[in-house]
Parts: sequence; structure tokens; C-alpha cells
Amino acid sequence: MSSSACHVTLRLGVAETAPGEGVVVVGGHHALGNWDPVSGLKMSTDEASYPVWSAAFEVPATSSSVEYKYVVDRRAHGEGFAWEDGENRRFAAQGGAWEQRDEAFGVPGSRLVQVAAPKAGEEAAPAPPAHTDDLPTTTEGSEASPEEKSMASEPHLVNVPSTVSMLQGAAMQRLASLSAFDQLVDDADQMAALRTQMEDEAAKLEDRPVRYGAKHLSTPIVIVSSEMHPWSKTGGLAMIAGSYGYEFALRGHRTMAIAPMYDDYAECVCIGSKSLNLAGGWHDVRYFLHRKVYGHGKVCDYVFVDHPCFRRSEGIYGPPGAEYTDNLFRFALLSLAAAEAPLVLEIDGSTYGQDVLFICNDWQTGILPVYLLYKYKLHNTYMNARSWMVIHNIAYQGKYCKERFPVDSYLGLKPKPAGDDLQGEDMHLGPDCINLLAGGIRTADRVLTVSPNYANEIRSPEGGNGLHEILQRRGNELRLAGILNGISDEWSPATDPKIPRNYRLADVTEGKRVCKAALQKELGLQIDPDACLIGFCGRLCYQKGLTLISSSIDWMMHGQPNRCQLIIMGKGEPSLAEQVAEAERRFKGRICGYVGFDPCVERRMMGGCDLLLMPSQFEPCGLPQMYAQMYGTLPVVHETGGLKDSVKGLWDDSHIEEATGFLFGGGFNDGSMKHALYTALDTFHNRKQVFTKMQSNAMKMSFYWPTAMDEYEKQVDWTMEGWPSRKPESWWSNHN
Repeated sequence: MSSSACHVTLRLGVAETAPGEGVVVVGGHHALGNWDPVSGLKMSTDEASYPVWSAAFEVPATSSSVEYKYVVDRRAHGEGFAWEDGENRRFAAQGGAWEQRDEAFGVPGSRLVQVAAPKAGEEAAPAPPAHTDDLPTTTEGSEASPEEKSMASEPHLVNVPSTVSMLQGAAMQRLASLSAFDQLVDDADQMAALRTQMEDEAAKLEDRPVRYGAKHLSTPIVIVSSEMHPWSKTGGLAMIAGSYGYEFALRGHRTMAIAPMYDDYAECVCIGSKSLNLAGGWHDVRYFLHRKVYGHGKVCDYVFVDHPCFRRSEGIYGPPGAEYTDNLFRFALLSLAAAEAPLVLEIDGSTYGQDVLFICNDWQTGILPVYLLYKYKLHNTYMNARSWMVIHNIAYQGKYCKERFPVDSYLGLKPKPAGDDLQGEDMHLGPDCINLLAGGIRTADRVLTVSPNYANEIRSPEGGNGLHEILQRRGNELRLAGILNGISDEWSPATDPKIPRNYRLADVTEGKRVCKAALQKELGLQIDPDACLIGFCGRLCYQKGLTLISSSIDWMMHGQPNRCQLIIMGKGEPSLAEQVAEAERRFKGRICGYVGFDPCVERRMMGGCDLLLMPSQFEPCGLPQMYAQMYGTLPVVHETGGLKDSVKGLWDDSHIEEATGFLFGGGFNDGSMKHALYTALDTFHNRKQVFTKMQSNAMKMSFYWPTAMDEYEKQVDWTMEGWPSRKPESWWSNHN
């Protein structure tokens, strides 16, 4: 047993089973299958100990609790898995060896007993508290949107597998957070193996594009984000920030990724501290390092900033529907700590130094470029450094009352000119407003967004959320660009372990036939190979187009001539969730509605569905439409943001050779969506050759990170070779 691991034995007191059945432990850890019963930890028993079952595994010795449940495997009798009822069980992983003694299947109550003390030099942790069911939840977004505020009264959803609905008995995992589950794999060796396999497959393609020859691989990259996968996550920001760390390291950059330390993270070592001046006082932060080695000398240094303000029980940003009152302090402190990190942290024998590129993500780090310009460059530090401001969602901007948080006494900056760059406007605050994202946009050397079309949309009054004029100026300066996000290497039907049959382009028809039949059976739908199976996976809210889908269900089921089935998986507004449940009750066997989320079933939907419906009102990038195309599932999407960039529409027969899906414009309404969906259904039923050609086109698309990184490396070169966007006053005095 490693010194940083905890050996856990789970002992289930009573679980009566029939011959041929087994018991599996599933939970929120890769050793427990990440809630997938097929991959869960199998328990054992024998004639002498039955009906007592046991199983053992190791987890990192941290203070974080691991949630789990017991499942009876009845597949030998054709009945699938039977989950125990009730809240999730929990244990806190401590140093040494422990035995968790649970009373019986479906019966709450447990006792944790230490059977071996921690090894010498290993810090002994106190025994964990008794089992409780009132652990805090996390918020769903950086700031509370109108949709999220309406969810504030929604009952807490824990990681409890629940039936698909009241009418159907297939079991699916219900997760509290519907964030972008881009990755189920976070092990460095597994990630490296997947990338090697993907590159080997790509090398076989005749039309494989030549990789861009980057000129500034010697430039260290410093990524700063309020979330970092897999340590902290409420949405897609964490996934992208984590991918930046991995991808820039693989390209050859010395790479540091910085985020707050919201909890005690495993395998992190304190490597330094710094006292920072903010809000009229000095505050000590500590830096913790986790090094991930990806092979061939490629390393990312994940650095976590530790301060009491980050250790909150109600989530990263605040309780549901609200935010913490000191969020400005928290993320200004993160930005200051990030600015100091390359200067003061000695990693692997040296600091990163001053000649770095900072990649700042969303409003939480918007003040970092402001600090770089007016706190550091003004005093001849970071003179050759550059910064990017990456906008993942312009709807969230970080607005605060200037009178309550003065730029000088609170943020430590001069009201002129720094205050002018932070100036914002709000319908409630008026001009007495600090806007962190606006500050980052104005002062960063380059502004990037997560898709080219979104870069165009945010320059319009309709899409800019009040910042369109600033963004128009940055565009006119040729310092604004959009790059479509990449997707994880593991999204491949050829290797995905979560789908019932792997397939490639050569056997896509047979592979999808098997996956479709298995999905229909699993979700309680009629097993009908000739029905067009449509899937939706996302938040149940207006922005994701749920009102369009809900108003079109009768039309789908019997208002148009083509036979179809519909799967809706997601969580969100209670009124829309009830409409989904009601639709399933009315069309049993043809509609599966599930209020919750299961990342494994999402993958099986990509493999088994014929169409993916994604009629979002706006979508900065979007990931599901890219996943779907890799699996030969054709997207039906609204012509907006990254959806427009990533899906090539079958507008007419002249586009057959390149079409990968169906788009609708002409306004965000159900009439426009029905027109595109009818074309898709008609193509599936009556133009099989065209549909198969489109599947082939889709599976040949490349949405993986190496393609996106070529564009990022071009931006690195242009940024480092060009003049800085803004020059501090001292620059003019020193260079005139």
C-alpha cells in the first residue's frame, strides 16, 4: 500500500441473492466504476460467509468523502441490475487501512473501523464522523442565470441511480451536476495511450492535415482558471482549462495551470507561499503543486492557491441561485497569486520567469491582465509577457459596485487609468460598476472565444451583452479571434468501452444497429430498427431549446409521416421536467424522458441514436454535436455559435458531399426546427444512401484537440511576435 493511499474494505452485512447473481459496488471513484455497474467493484462471498459480501480497493488518503451504493447483478437471469434504495452511502478516505461495515442491502447504517494505522511518516487523520446525508451541494454555474434561479427550490439530486421514469424500469445514474462530462479518463498514462492510438489512426488517412510548425514552443504557458478538471468543476470551463494544461504540455511548452484549492487534493505538495496586498490588508496564500507527467518529458505543473476564502461548503461560487458576497476578493486574490507564481515558485530547479504567456479564462480572471499592465509592467516587470482573455460565455461578466469596492483602496489600482479599464455598466448599478470581464477584454494582448462564429456574434448588440462596442474595437485591431474547442480523445466509437459494440467507418451500419437495439432495450423503448431514434442531452431550460422540443412532441409522434422515437435526458426547470415526464406517459415505448444525467448513457446515446437534437437559442461552442458526429449520429441544430461552425448542413442536394447534419435558421422557433427535423427524418427513411453518406462525412470530421491546438499555436506566435496591446506609462518614458 502506498504511503499516500487508504486501503478500504467494504463489508456488506446482509445481501441475499439467487444462484448466478452477484453484488457490485458502484460509486464516484474509478475503482468503483464511476457509477457504471458494468465497471464497478465486484464483491465476493463464499459458503461459510454468505450472505455477507466484501470487496477491497485503494483510494488516495484525503479528507474528501467517496459516495457509493450496492447493486445486485441479475443479468444472468435477463433482469439487469437492481440498485438499493435510499441516499448514497459515504466514507471518508483516511490514511492506513479501514473497514466500512454496512448493515444490509438497502438498509442505512454503517460503522467505520480502523484495522491498520498509517505508516511511519504518514499523517494520521482523525476518524471520520458518523454517516450523514446532509452534505453540501455545489452550484451549477459561475453566476446564477434566470434558469438556475428558478431551480433554487429544486430538491437536491444526489448521485443516486434512479429509474428512467415512473413508467419504465431501466436504471440510470442520476448526477447532481449536469456539467460537460467531456472526460471519464484522467489518468496520465491512459490519456497518453489514447492520444498515441488516435494519432496512429490519423496517420492512416490520406488527407491528414500537416501539423502547424509552432515557432514559440519555448514560451512558458500559464493557464489561470477558477475551475480545473478533475479537481473542481461546475461546467465546461473546467474541462477546457484542464485540456489546455494537457495540450500545451504535449506540444512542448513548459506549462503551469493555476486554480483555487477548494479542498485537500491528493498528491499535492506545498512549494511556497506569498503575502498579497488586497482589500486594505495583507493576506498569506500557499501554493500546492501536483505534477502530471505525460511521457517523453512532457509535464504540466498544476498549481493550487490555498487560502481560507476558497474553502466553502456551498460550492465554488455560492449556494444555488446566489453567489458569495466576497467573490470579488476571492478571484482578485487568485489573480494576484497567479501573477506572482511564475516569479516566486521554483519548480524542477527553476522559476518560470517573466517571459510567459498568461491564458486568463472568463470573468473570474478578468482582472489579471489589468494587474499585469498597471501593477507589474508599470514597474518594469513582465515587460515581455503577454496575456490572452478567453471568453467561454459572455453572459457572465463579474459586475460589482464600485462604491462598495473602490478600485484604489480595495483592488490596489489607480482610479485613472486602471479604473477606466474596469469601468462597466449595469441596469441595477448604473455607471457605479466594476466589470472584470470588460477589464480583461480591454487590457489583454489578445481576446479569444470558443468558436469563430461566437467571435462574430459577441460583436453584435444582440450577442455582446453590453460589451459589443469594446469587442468591435478589439476586432478592428485584429486582436479578437475564435477557435472551436476540441474534444477528448476518448470520444471514439472504435475504443469507447461504454458502448455495447465498437465500430469504425467501415462497419458503422452494423455497429450502430447493435448499439441502437441495446439502447432501446435499456431505456424501455420498443425495439424497432426502422424507427429513427432521436436523442437530446442537456439542461432542461429555454436556452437549450426545450420549449421548442416540448411544443413539437405531438407533431413528432403522429403529426408527420416518418416513424421516430425520442430520448430526452437532462435536468433543469421543474416545469419543463414535468412536461418531459408527461410526454413519456402519453407515448410509452416511444419516448424516454429522464430528469437527471448519466455520462455513460450519454455515450450509449451517441452510439445508438440516429439523430441528435440540439436546438439551442445560443451556444458559444457546444460539445455534444461534435461527439455525435464522431459516432455517426447526425446533429439537428440551430444555426448559432459553435453549432454553426461544427455542423455542415444539408441545405440542398448540392451539399451532399460535405453535409454532416441539419441546421435551421429563420428564427428561434418550433416552425424552423420542425422544418429541419422533417428533412432529417425524411432523409433517414427515404434517402438511405444520402443518410449513410452524411454519416461517413461526419465520422471523417476532426474535432480532437490536436486540430484545435494548431490554431492556438498560431495565436501564440502572433501574440509573442507582435507589439503588446497596451503599454504602461513607464514603457513610454523608457523607450522614447
